[in-house]
Amino acid sequence: MEKFLTELVKNAKEIFFQEHRSLHRKSPNDILSEADLALNEYFVKAIKKKYPDAKIIAEESENESLSDDLTFIIDPLDGTCNYANKIPLCGMQLAVLQDKEAILSIIYLPFFDELYVAKKGEGAYLNGKRLQVNKDVKHGDGVLLISDYYFENKDMPYDKQYELTKKLKLEFLKTRLFGAACVDYTFLATGKAVAYICYYHNIWDVAPGLLLVKEAGMLTSTIKGHPYKYEEHSLVVGNNQETLDLLIKTANK
Repeated sequence: MEKFLTELVKNAKEIFFQEHRSLHRKSPNDILSEADLALNEYFVKAIKKKYPDAKIIAEESENESLSDDLTFIIDPLDGTCNYANKIPLCGMQLAVLQDKEAILSIIYLPFFDELYVAKKGEGAYLNGKRLQVNKDVKHGDGVLLISDYYFENKDMPYDKQYELTKKLKLEFLKTRLFGAACVDYTFLATGKAVAYICYYHNIWDVAPGLLLVKEAGMLTSTIKGHPYKYEEHSLVVGNNQETLDLLIKTANK
């Protein structure tokens, strides 16, 4: 399965690098491109052919609810707005779930030719090299990532999201917002950042990267301090317990 999916995303480069135009807005702050649809069709068709009995949840498809069945999660083009504006911070990401738990994930950043693979209990890898976060880096010496801000979030009102960033700015060396979950999670797994506040709640935005950072040694929680479950509206990630606790404590003051 790992070999099949890695070959699948690498072969998708041909579609990814074709000239595509934006079709329409999905929301006031998001767009849908021809590339999203073409890649979505490519991944769904190939996976259905190889695993006809598996369930598929893809961003640009009509989907059933998550079940205990073998399920492929597909984010065909993560960071579409970056992609459409020729910002290379975007990619493709897939995850495989069994019993609602990720067992394999693949993230590919075509502009950098970086292939990330995470296997439950077997670690996280970048182009075949094992990744392990440095837990000794203090939050004051590291970068905090913010996913984006959302009007609809059951854990934290929109204005409070900005206030939280303001409170945390002095606790970290810098804060950054890149606009693509695939970039956020890979930056965490490779030690470019030590913490993350993620307001994304769609499973295709979260599942691939969540397994990657866990297998790289990072700690995760909801913003309320509870174990995270898919389709929750908040997630925080830290390279060590002190950093994770700081995020949770500050968010809930």
